[in-house]
Amino acid sequence: MSKREQLGRGSSFGSTSTRSARRNAINETINRGAGTADLTDLPVPAISDNPDNPRNHLRNLEYTVESVREVGVILPIVVGTVDAYVRSRPDRADDLNAGAQYVVIDGHRRLEAARQVGLATIPVRVDDARLSTDEKLLESAFIANYHREDMTDLEEAQALKQLVDYYGGSQTKACKRLSMSPSTLSSKLSLLKLSPELQKDLMTGVRKTEHVRNLSKLSPEAQKAKADERAEASNRRARSRQQPAPEPADFHGVKSHSEVTPGAAGQPSLAANGGGGTPETIPEPRGTGDREDQQDYSAMKKFPYHDGLAAGNLILFKMPAEERDKVLDLLLRDREKRVANAG
Repeated sequence: MSKREQLGRGSSFGSTSTRSARRNAINETINRGAGTADLTDLPVPAISDNPDNPRNHLRNLEYTVESVREVGVILPIVVGTVDAYVRSRPDRADDLNAGAQYVVIDGHRRLEAARQVGLATIPVRVDDARLSTDEKLLESAFIANYHREDMTDLEEAQALKQLVDYYGGSQTKACKRLSMSPSTLSSKLSLLKLSPELQKDLMTGVRKTEHVRNLSKLSPEAQKAKADERAEASNRRARSRQQPAPEPADFHGVKSHSEVTPGAAGQPSLAANGGGGTPETIPEPRGTGDREDQQDYSAMKKFPYHDGLAAGNLILFKMPAEERDKVLDLLLRDREKRVANAG
């Protein structure tokens, strides 16, 4: 069962309620595309330029070519089959590269850079739905692409950018369509402005997303330095958590009168212990405080799975900030998918 099926539609939507036509189109696109947009490598000569793409998009390729030469093609390009292209655009068949089996949909500059560098193959995702000339189906294809469950964070950011571009560069429309906050969208898109080196580290698992997020305004050198700093801070916290905690004082115990009375039978006097005759202070038992709803989260033994407020407070009390960001990202993405499924 997929994550989408496990999430369900929420308690506010009955099983017989009617989904919107747009929601049905998205679901149909997701289901139809399942298994056909897997990541693979294709020979570069097997991919044709897209006749619908203006050639001026391929100007000023020096930086892209240098990046591909140094680290390769990091993000896979999106292609469709020539058959699917010709079905929707029969008058453009003669404009395709001779002998090509696929046509590029997204990633024209990366494809051209791969050609100039001389790469034999290039990573791609095949998605014929993106070749549709029907506006509603095309929108559905972009949204379905974002909701794919096998993408890396960097590929997810690329999918979001494609959706924003589809809406004419409007992040507001994309946020509304995905029920996503502008700050979340901006944070996700920031990954696309990382240096090629950091993007490669992110794709290969050398770096974690939380260490490189929101660094887009820094220079490549400053990005790397900040990412290293975050990673080291995270490692220090991990090491400190692995160290055994000191034994807590017993604040709940109450000593007997004989234990604190100098000269009591069987007990040494305070003076003999270097106490200088000063009476020993008995710690007050830890109470519940003035507020009846105050909880001692440090003493909680089980996670309160069925109490969202208590669970959130426990996370705030015990979890480091960067780990909380991971939980927040996961919960936001879960909510976005459930809202999208609800139509």
